[in-house]
Amino acid sequence: MGVLSVVSLVLGYVLTILFHNIAGMAVEAAYSCAVVTCSVLNFFGCRHYVFRGGKGPLLVEAAKFFPSILMFRAVEVALFAAINRLLQNYHLAYIATAVVSMVFKLLISRLFIFKRTR
Repeated sequence: MGVLSVVSLVLGYVLTILFHNIAGMAVEAAYSCAVVTCSVLNFFGCRHYVFRGGKGPLLVEAAKFFPSILMFRAVEVALFAAINRLLQNYHLAYIATAVVSMVFKLLISRLFIFKRTR
């Protein structure tokens, strides 16, 4: 999960910068687009590499994953916006939001979404 989290962190950060600086999006919109992109990639990464998917039905796991992640992501976007307003630095806001989020998503994924029987 650590490697996937780092890849997602870097990809999301780069996408946020590109969407903001190249595409001219507001920083909150750029962050939101990056979050959506990373969420889809994270599902497949978690399913296949982190929690060794293939045993659980794809649609059942997706039906559990995406609503829970959407709740997390909505909180992340709000947290990002609040930190960015406070610090006036979207780079620091991105990192702070990501650290808090990673810990909570790992716990929820492990305990409720990608349960594997032994």
